[in-house]
Amino acid sequence: QHIFSQVGAALPVDVLTYEEKTLSAILRVISSGLVKLWSALTLLGSYQNRRCAVRVLQASPFLLALSGNSRELVLD
Repeated sequence: QHIFSQVGAALPVDVLTYEEKTLSAILRVISSGLVKLWSALTLLGSYQNRRCAVRVLQASPFLLALSGNSRELVLD
């Protein structure tokens, strides 16, 4: 987990939304930083001395694509 501490600090990541109830967030990173961010999140095992795990639900180069789930789309 300390492998990415220096690199992660240099990678600009925006937290666009965070929902405390579901502990979910939408993060924004430039495309060249996606692999670094994904790797750092995968290796994260604790935060503030508490065990944690991160699950990536969706990734997209388009912010609008994250606003809905096509599998839940209802057509009238």
